[in-house]
Amino acid sequence: MPSLADYYENLPPRTSPKTEFVKEIVATCNVDLNTAKLWVRGKTTPSNPDHRRLLSKVTGIPEEDLFPKLAKQQ
Repeated sequence: MPSLADYYENLPPRTSPKTEFVKEIVATCNVDLNTAKLWVRGKTTPSNPDHRRLLSKVTGIPEEDLFPKLAKQQ
């Protein structure tokens, strides 16, 4: 299964789906744009388990696949 960064990277390039996806994360998780961008680029991982759960719901991808580094730590 793809990670969150993989999911983001596989969205069509230079079209609004990537922008819309980031905006959906901002609205769903109630975070700022910078935070959402860091998450989708794989630079940081949400520390709040509720955010990880919401991202899993939005993408339809299990949390352990979206955030494989966290799954390995547990």
